[in-house]
Amino acid sequence: MVRPFLVFKEAGFNYPKNLADLKGKPLVEATLENLKGLKTLDAKFICMVKRAENRVFHTGAVITLAAPSAAIVEVSAETSGAACSALLAIQDIDNEAPLILVNGDQLLSNVDLAEVILHFWERKLDGGIIVFEDLHPRWSFVRCDSNDIVVEAAEKRPISRLATAGFYYFARGSDYVLGATNMIKKDAHVNGSFYICPVYNELILLQKRIGIYKNHKNNYHTLSTPSDVEQYNRKN
Repeated sequence: MVRPFLVFKEAGFNYPKNLADLKGKPLVEATLENLKGLKTLDAKFICMVKRAENRVFHTGAVITLAAPSAAIVEVSAETSGAACSALLAIQDIDNEAPLILVNGDQLLSNVDLAEVILHFWERKLDGGIIVFEDLHPRWSFVRCDSNDIVVEAAEKRPISRLATAGFYYFARGSDYVLGATNMIKKDAHVNGSFYICPVYNELILLQKRIGIYKNHKNNYHTLSTPSDVEQYNRKN
């Protein structure tokens, strides 16, 4: 597995991806600001940071200054994917409260996230995903029925034109923990990694209702590579 810091360093960046300059701000600060709409719902931020990165670059301090109430969870070693990393925050997850998992290297523009959550609440969904139209296998995907209820989720495999935007809602924290645990027990990895999107397959098997919120592709900005960051800075 190629570590993100090495990729960014080789591209001429002096700091890890979380601290890459994005329009004059560290990426992690821009990401937290992008999620500020969730604060109207009294959301608590839980941020996963690699211990080695935190020790050298003090990413946790940057997060604390940007969002003073955020909880910092250090990840001591490489995990087997985002789904595993999220489980490391299990002591901070409220089993009965909604849980939202968001990629730390993306931005969503022109979308009211509080409105998105309200949409999921009003539909009485057990889970919800922001999606956009695309077919490239770099993304995760969902397939829906005629009522926009998810019937299948897949990672790096186009099963429909509905790609996910890295924003995953669970009506109860316990649903994520159960779904992720069941997925890992089944060893349902993709190329050696356990991703978050396929967790919904486990909930679907339990008769949970998972829905979508459609957004335009132009409103989704992935920042996972140095070229993504450079392109965003040029265009925005």
